Amino acid sequence: MLVRVTRCKGQHVAVRVTRELGWPLVLAGPVGPFHRGADLERALAAEPTVRTNPDVRYWCDEIAPHVDDRQVSWLGTVRGRQREHLLATAAAALFPITWEEPGGTAVTEALALGCPVVGFRRGCLPELLDHGRTGLLAELDDEAGLLEQLLDSKQIDPADCVREAVRRFHPGPVADRYLELHRRVLGPV
Repeated sequence: MLVRVTRCKGQHVAVRVTRELGWPLVLAGPVGPFHRGADLERALAAEPTVRTNPDVRYWCDEIAPHVDDRQVSWLGTVRGRQREHLLATAAAALFPITWEEPGGTAVTEALALGCPVVGFRRGCLPELLDHGRTGLLAELDDEAGLLEQLLDSKQIDPADCVREAVRRFHPGPVADRYLELHRRVLGPV
């Protein structure tokens, strides 16, 4: 999971599902204002009120106890080649979002790197994924279904993910769709 560590992104769900499968889970993204584990540890040791940040509290209470650097690891914020490598080599990008996520930049980035996406049928995910071809969606909050979809993600061809990302999310097609929308809303110019 390459997203901010916060309850609405569903890392707690990802931990449970991947543990049940025995699959490793790599978490990458900031915890509150902290981009590196060492910085977060120092801040927690120096100033316990850091835990008042809801994302830090979520990390401390629900995620950190599971981080063992074997089954569950946290890399902090990753960028560039490291981020690309993580996505390009992952079995799937897991998005067990617990809210109506409006944007899906991380989803389109995963697809562009040939990484199938698995998540709940919520927010922008149904619009961004071609279920069964570029990703798999479980019904809302159905962790058993999410587990099954994650297992089935091995059937998705990474090349299909890349082709669909280029077809739908490359700047040219996106600009064309924006122009089409503007013409519909504003009428002929």
